[in-house]
Amino acid sequence: MTPSPCINLCKMDPTSGLCAGCYRTLDEIAAWSGFDDRRRDAVLAAIAARRALAASTLPATRPGA
Repeated sequence: MTPSPCINLCKMDPTSGLCAGCYRTLDEIAAWSGFDDRRRDAVLAAIAARRALAASTLPATRPGA
């Protein structure tokens, strides 16, 4: 089973709609336990892209910053 990307830094950024800790949307967080591994892996790929985008921008524009 694919583990949750949650790092217990749960704060939603109202501008991006992403959690500052795990970079998931509220819908992804709420549905995570019902996702199969294929869907979880797709969310993890989206998270990786979101993190890369956040790392390439100014720190003040990152979720939760």
